[in-house]
Amino acid sequence: MRRTITRAVMLGAALFATPVGAGDMDGAQVYKDNCGRCHQPRTPADLSPAGWRAVSFHMRVKAVLSPQEFQALEDFLIPEVEAPTGDSILSGNAVAARVCTTCHDTQRIEAAVASGRTEEQWRATLARMRTYGAPISADEADDVAAWLSTLTAEGAP
Repeated sequence: MRRTITRAVMLGAALFATPVGAGDMDGAQVYKDNCGRCHQPRTPADLSPAGWRAVSFHMRVKAVLSPQEFQALEDFLIPEVEAPTGDSILSGNAVAARVCTTCHDTQRIEAAVASGRTEEQWRATLARMRTYGAPISADEADDVAAWLSTLTAEGAP
């Protein structure tokens, strides 16, 4: 048991380290060799960049990818990173724009806002996202939850 825990901690530390360059590693081959063992083939166009970030973030541990393999895979799946535009619902909160779009596209976030979640529901959502590794502190999450709960479907309080 102790060996398993130690291995998991060491693996986690290696995976969450600053990614190194993929170098000459072929992301398409990493995808085929790792993702293709369990999943039907997909193309980078099958998911949004935010969708691929979420999938790759969660699956890199299961696939036991090295930092180089992970970087090559992300370079293959997400050739261009989309930043929220000025008309995005998240443009009113820099923390939300930075954190939420790490894994989610703005359409998904807008749909969640349109559902009329309360501040308490947003707090629960953000707490869950933190367990998935969202790069946000507890205080920032509280502030973002309060802000999100004031939004309407049009993005204004």
